[in-house]
Amino acid sequence: MKDHAGQSISIWMATETLPTFPTLTKNEHADVCIVGAGIAGLTTAYLLGRAGKSVVVLDDGPIVSGETERTTAHITAALDDRYFELERLHGERGARLAAESHAAAIDEIERIVAEEEINCDFERLDGYLFAPPEESAAILERELAATHRVGLTHVKIVARSPLVSFDTGPALRFPRQAQFHPVKYLAALAQAIIRDGGRIYTHTHATKIEGGDPARIETRKGPVITADAVVVATNTPVNDLLVIHT
Repeated sequence: MKDHAGQSISIWMATETLPTFPTLTKNEHADVCIVGAGIAGLTTAYLLGRAGKSVVVLDDGPIVSGETERTTAHITAALDDRYFELERLHGERGARLAAESHAAAIDEIERIVAEEEINCDFERLDGYLFAPPEESAAILERELAATHRVGLTHVKIVARSPLVSFDTGPALRFPRQAQFHPVKYLAALAQAIIRDGGRIYTHTHATKIEGGDPARIETRKGPVITADAVVVATNTPVNDLLVIHT
Protein backbone atom coordinates (compact mmCIF):
# COMPACT_ATOMS: atom_id res chain seq x y z
CA MET A 1 0.00 0.00 0.00
CA LYS A 2 1.32 3.44 -0.85
CA ASP A 3 1.53 6.11 1.82
CA HIS A 4 2.16 9.21 -0.28
CA ALA A 5 1.92 10.24 -3.93
CA GLY A 6 5.40 11.81 -3.93
CA GLN A 7 8.82 11.63 -2.31
CA SER A 8 9.17 15.15 -0.87
CA ILE A 9 8.13 16.02 2.67
CA SER A 10 6.53 19.44 3.02
CA ILE A 11 6.45 21.54 6.16
CA TRP A 12 2.71 20.84 6.35
CA MET A 13 3.30 17.09 6.39
CA ALA A 14 6.01 17.45 9.04
CA THR A 15 3.93 19.53 11.44
CA GLU A 16 0.57 17.76 11.56
CA THR A 17 -0.64 14.17 11.84
CA LEU A 18 -3.64 13.21 9.73
CA PRO A 19 -6.36 10.84 10.97
CA THR A 20 -6.36 7.36 9.45
CA PHE A 21 -9.29 5.53 7.91
CA PRO A 22 -10.05 1.91 7.01
CA THR A 23 -9.86 0.15 3.66
CA LEU A 24 -13.17 -0.67 1.95
CA THR A 25 -13.99 -4.34 2.61
CA LYS A 26 -17.65 -4.64 1.55
CA ASN A 27 -20.11 -3.23 -0.97
CA GLU A 28 -21.69 0.09 -0.01
CA HIS A 29 -24.22 2.61 -1.36
CA ALA A 30 -24.40 6.38 -0.96
CA ASP A 31 -26.09 9.40 -2.47
CA VAL A 32 -22.68 10.48 -3.74
CA CYS A 33 -19.35 8.66 -4.10
CA ILE A 34 -16.26 10.88 -4.27
CA VAL A 35 -13.04 9.46 -5.71
CA GLY A 36 -10.07 11.39 -4.32
CA ALA A 37 -9.50 12.66 -0.78
CA GLY A 38 -7.51 15.84 -1.39
CA ILE A 39 -8.87 19.30 -0.70
CA ALA A 40 -11.37 19.12 -3.60
CA GLY A 41 -12.78 15.74 -2.60
CA LEU A 42 -12.94 16.41 1.14
CA THR A 43 -14.49 19.84 0.64
CA THR A 44 -17.15 18.33 -1.62
CA ALA A 45 -17.83 15.58 0.91
CA TYR A 46 -18.06 18.06 3.76
CA LEU A 47 -20.52 20.35 1.97
CA LEU A 48 -22.68 17.42 0.83
CA GLY A 49 -22.74 16.04 4.37
CA ARG A 50 -23.83 19.40 5.73
CA ALA A 51 -26.61 19.38 3.13
CA GLY A 52 -27.86 16.04 4.45
CA LYS A 53 -26.50 13.76 1.71
CA SER A 54 -24.90 10.39 2.40
CA VAL A 55 -21.31 10.34 1.13
CA VAL A 56 -18.57 7.77 0.56
CA VAL A 57 -15.02 9.00 -0.14
CA LEU A 58 -12.40 6.70 -1.69
CA ASP A 59 -8.65 7.27 -2.02
CA ASP A 60 -5.93 4.88 -3.17
CA GLY A 61 -3.58 6.19 -0.47
CA PRO A 62 -4.13 8.05 2.81
CA ILE A 63 -6.24 11.22 2.73
CA VAL A 64 -4.50 14.38 1.49
CA SER A 65 -1.59 12.31 0.17
CA GLY A 66 -0.90 14.05 -3.13
CA GLU A 67 -0.55 17.63 -4.28
CA THR A 68 -2.76 18.91 -1.46
CA GLU A 69 -0.19 18.19 1.26
CA ARG A 70 2.55 19.84 -0.81
CA THR A 71 0.68 23.01 -1.73
CA THR A 72 2.07 26.52 -1.34
CA ALA A 73 -0.85 27.06 1.10
CA HIS A 74 -1.78 30.26 -0.70
CA ILE A 75 -5.53 30.67 -1.29
CA THR A 76 -5.74 33.21 -4.04
CA ALA A 77 -7.66 34.62 -6.98
CA ALA A 78 -4.37 35.55 -8.71
CA LEU A 79 -4.24 32.60 -11.08
CA ASP A 80 -1.24 30.92 -12.72
CA ASP A 81 -2.74 31.56 -16.16
CA ARG A 82 -3.18 35.28 -16.56
CA TYR A 83 -6.72 36.62 -16.83
CA PHE A 84 -6.02 38.07 -20.27
CA GLU A 85 -5.08 34.55 -21.36
CA LEU A 86 -8.26 33.10 -19.82
CA GLU A 87 -10.24 35.74 -21.73
CA ARG A 88 -8.55 34.67 -24.97
CA LEU A 89 -9.38 31.03 -24.35
CA HIS A 90 -12.81 31.26 -22.74
CA GLY A 91 -14.09 34.78 -23.33
CA GLU A 92 -14.76 37.46 -20.73
CA ARG A 93 -17.59 35.46 -19.18
CA GLY A 94 -15.36 32.42 -18.67
CA ALA A 95 -12.60 34.53 -17.15
CA ARG A 96 -15.13 36.23 -14.88
CA LEU A 97 -16.40 32.86 -13.67
CA ALA A 98 -12.83 31.86 -12.81
CA ALA A 99 -12.32 35.07 -10.81
CA GLU A 100 -15.65 34.78 -9.01
CA SER A 101 -15.16 31.11 -8.14
CA HIS A 102 -11.69 31.62 -6.67
CA ALA A 103 -12.81 34.62 -4.63
CA ALA A 104 -15.80 32.61 -3.39
CA ALA A 105 -13.50 29.72 -2.44
CA ILE A 106 -11.47 31.98 -0.15
CA ASP A 107 -14.67 33.18 1.52
CA GLU A 108 -15.96 29.62 1.88
CA ILE A 109 -12.78 28.35 3.52
CA GLU A 110 -12.87 31.30 5.90
CA ARG A 111 -16.50 30.49 6.76
CA ILE A 112 -15.76 26.82 7.39
CA VAL A 113 -12.75 27.65 9.57
CA ALA A 114 -14.94 29.92 11.70
CA GLU A 115 -17.95 27.58 11.84
CA GLU A 116 -15.92 24.49 12.71
CA GLU A 117 -13.46 26.43 14.90
CA ILE A 118 -10.48 24.95 13.04
CA ASN A 119 -7.06 25.99 14.32
CA CYS A 120 -5.19 26.04 10.99
CA ASP A 121 -3.43 29.44 11.02
CA PHE A 122 -5.89 30.91 8.52
CA GLU A 123 -4.96 34.51 7.76
CA ARG A 124 -6.16 37.13 5.29
CA LEU A 125 -3.34 39.03 3.60
CA ASP A 126 -2.47 40.75 0.35
CA GLY A 127 -1.00 38.86 -2.58
CA TYR A 128 1.46 40.36 -5.07
CA LEU A 129 2.09 39.50 -8.70
CA PHE A 130 5.27 40.79 -10.33
CA ALA A 131 7.03 40.09 -13.61
CA PRO A 132 10.14 37.86 -13.67
CA PRO A 133 13.45 39.49 -14.72
CA GLU A 134 13.26 38.24 -18.30
CA GLU A 135 9.72 39.53 -18.86
CA SER A 136 8.54 43.08 -19.47
CA ALA A 137 6.56 44.70 -16.67
CA ALA A 138 4.12 45.81 -19.39
CA ILE A 139 2.42 42.44 -18.91
CA LEU A 140 1.20 43.73 -15.56
CA GLU A 141 -0.73 46.52 -17.29
CA ARG A 142 -2.46 43.95 -19.50
CA GLU A 143 -3.29 41.83 -16.48
CA LEU A 144 -4.52 44.82 -14.45
CA ALA A 145 -6.98 45.73 -17.20
CA ALA A 146 -8.14 42.12 -17.47
CA THR A 147 -8.66 41.75 -13.70
CA HIS A 148 -10.86 44.85 -13.72
CA ARG A 149 -12.88 43.53 -16.66
CA VAL A 150 -13.62 40.29 -14.78
CA GLY A 151 -14.74 42.14 -11.64
CA LEU A 152 -11.57 42.23 -9.52
CA THR A 153 -11.65 46.02 -9.41
CA HIS A 154 -9.86 46.11 -6.05
CA VAL A 155 -6.60 44.98 -7.72
CA LYS A 156 -4.12 47.88 -7.96
CA ILE A 157 -0.61 48.38 -9.33
CA VAL A 158 2.03 49.39 -6.80
CA ALA A 159 5.67 50.45 -7.14
CA ARG A 160 6.96 47.19 -5.65
CA SER A 161 5.94 44.31 -3.40
CA PRO A 162 6.84 44.53 0.31
CA LEU A 163 9.55 41.85 -0.02
CA VAL A 164 12.72 43.10 1.63
CA SER A 165 15.08 40.52 0.09
CA PHE A 166 14.99 42.12 -3.37
CA ASP A 167 13.22 44.82 -5.34
CA THR A 168 10.48 43.21 -7.42
CA GLY A 169 9.72 46.39 -9.32
CA PRO A 170 6.08 47.12 -10.18
CA ALA A 171 3.57 44.61 -8.87
CA LEU A 172 -0.17 44.00 -8.82
CA ARG A 173 -1.62 43.94 -5.31
CA PHE A 174 -4.51 41.50 -4.81
CA PRO A 175 -6.05 42.46 -1.44
CA ARG A 176 -7.68 40.02 1.00
CA GLN A 177 -6.16 36.82 -0.29
CA ALA A 178 -5.35 34.18 2.34
CA GLN A 179 -2.99 31.51 3.59
CA PHE A 180 -3.42 28.59 5.99
CA HIS A 181 -2.00 25.26 7.15
CA PRO A 182 -3.74 22.93 4.69
CA VAL A 183 -3.08 19.67 6.55
CA LYS A 184 -4.41 21.03 9.87
CA TYR A 185 -7.47 22.32 8.00
CA LEU A 186 -8.18 19.05 6.21
CA ALA A 187 -7.55 16.88 9.27
CA ALA A 188 -10.39 18.75 10.96
CA LEU A 189 -12.55 18.67 7.83
CA ALA A 190 -12.19 14.86 7.58
CA GLN A 191 -13.33 14.46 11.18
CA ALA A 192 -16.33 16.71 10.47
CA ILE A 193 -17.26 14.52 7.47
CA ILE A 194 -17.34 11.45 9.74
CA ARG A 195 -19.30 13.36 12.38
CA ASP A 196 -21.96 14.16 9.78
CA GLY A 197 -22.29 10.51 8.74
CA GLY A 198 -19.83 10.39 5.86
CA ARG A 199 -17.62 7.36 5.23
CA ILE A 200 -13.97 7.64 4.19
CA TYR A 201 -12.02 4.65 2.88
CA THR A 202 -8.29 4.85 2.17
CA HIS A 203 -5.85 2.52 0.36
CA THR A 204 -8.85 1.68 -1.83
CA HIS A 205 -8.12 2.03 -5.54
CA ALA A 206 -11.06 2.72 -7.87
CA THR A 207 -10.42 0.65 -10.99
CA LYS A 208 -13.61 1.39 -12.95
CA ILE A 209 -16.09 4.26 -12.77
CA GLU A 210 -19.38 3.97 -14.65
CA GLY A 211 -22.29 6.40 -14.77
CA GLY A 212 -25.86 5.18 -14.69
CA ASP A 213 -28.75 4.69 -12.33
CA PRO A 214 -27.11 3.85 -10.08
CA ALA A 215 -23.53 4.79 -10.89
CA ARG A 216 -21.02 2.06 -10.12
CA ILE A 217 -17.44 2.27 -8.82
CA GLU A 218 -15.40 -0.94 -8.82
CA THR A 219 -12.35 -1.25 -6.58
CA ARG A 220 -9.16 -3.26 -7.01
CA LYS A 221 -9.84 -5.65 -4.12
CA GLY A 222 -13.43 -6.40 -5.15
CA PRO A 223 -15.97 -4.33 -3.19
CA VAL A 224 -18.26 -2.11 -5.26
CA ILE A 225 -19.79 1.27 -4.44
CA THR A 226 -23.12 2.23 -6.00
CA ALA A 227 -24.30 5.83 -5.87
CA ASP A 228 -26.74 8.28 -7.34
CA ALA A 229 -23.80 10.44 -8.47
CA VAL A 230 -20.01 10.24 -8.68
CA VAL A 231 -17.49 13.06 -8.24
CA VAL A 232 -14.00 12.41 -9.61
CA ALA A 233 -11.74 14.66 -7.50
CA THR A 234 -8.34 13.19 -8.29
CA ASN A 235 -5.44 15.50 -9.22
CA THR A 236 -5.40 14.03 -12.73
CA PRO A 237 -8.85 12.91 -13.92
CA VAL A 238 -9.02 9.12 -14.07
CA ASN A 239 -12.46 8.64 -15.59
CA ASP A 240 -11.53 9.81 -19.11
CA LEU A 241 -7.84 10.60 -19.55
CA LEU A 242 -7.90 11.36 -23.28
CA VAL A 243 -10.95 13.59 -23.66
CA ILE A 244 -10.40 15.78 -20.59
CA HIS A 245 -6.73 16.43 -21.31
CA THR A 246 -7.16 17.18 -25.00
